Amino acid sequence: MRDDFTEEVKRILAARVAYVCSNPDCRAPTSGPQNDTAKALNVGVAAHITSAAEGGPQYDPLLSSEERRHPDNGIWLCQTCAKLIDNDSSRFTEKLIRAWKEIAEDRALSTIGKTATDQTLIIETTTLAESEPQRKLRAILPWKGKTVKLSQMTSGKAVYMIGPVMGSSFVEVLDCTEFFVTVGKTGNEGWSRSISLSSVEISFDNQHRCLELQEHHR
Repeated sequence: MRDDFTEEVKRILAARVAYVCSNPDCRAPTSGPQNDTAKALNVGVAAHITSAAEGGPQYDPLLSSEERRHPDNGIWLCQTCAKLIDNDSSRFTEKLIRAWKEIAEDRALSTIGKTATDQTLIIETTTLAESEPQRKLRAILPWKGKTVKLSQMTSGKAVYMIGPVMGSSFVEVLDCTEFFVTVGKTGNEGWSRSISLSSVEISFDNQHRCLELQEHHR
């Protein structure tokens, strides 16, 4: 049996983010006018952060039915982003989705009653205020539990000692904070090590379709 949201909870979730998708990399408007002046379009979804039913993504057996239906367990998304988090729950973790929700609600609160010019300034300021470690964390966190390419690069005096590139390998992202990313291998012969985010640059390896972490040695 599914613990679905009521229409009132759906309305609350949508209104708390101004009917905009909560994914910070999307932010698509989800509501607008139909040709029929008595109706409106909606392409938004009140998605469960932890699944409404057993067997679904991020299902939490410790929650009661009331808690699963509560606004605390919901996030407003466009239909595309709602489908993404359902289909790839290992990438779009509960922690990441809750971070999206908090960012979207803070942004909506900061723009209430502001003109379009003021809103643009607020959004630009918020974007500029994101620190470099926060930017890297936001990029790496969806790859937790996934395989990425780790390249060991050299710069500065190290170039003359060990050459421009030491090599690369494929590792799993085990964890990430604003200070360190932990990579390694799982299993009986598993290993792990933590790398300072200040030493890491991020790109995307198109050939292998995965994130690339470039670890710099100076």
